[in-house]
Amino acid sequence: MIVSRKISQIEVFAGSPWEVASVKSLLKAASIEVAMKGIGSILLSVPCEYYTAAMRVIGGRTAS
Repeated sequence: MIVSRKISQIEVFAGSPWEVASVKSLLKAASIEVAMKGIGSILLSVPCEYYTAAMRVIGGRTAS
C-alpha cells in the first residue's frame, strides 16, 4: 500500500521577481498549482500532470 506519493515538480519558468509574479498569477487563474524557489532569478515549477496546461498558459501570455 502506498502511504504517500511525492508528485514530481517540473520547472516551467524562470525570471525576475515581477515576471514570475505575472506568470504565477496567470497559472493560479488557470487553477494550476505553482511552487517557487530561488534567489535573484526565481524558478516556477508545477506538478508533472499540469506541465502541458502550464506551458499553454505561459506560451499564450502577451506583453501589455
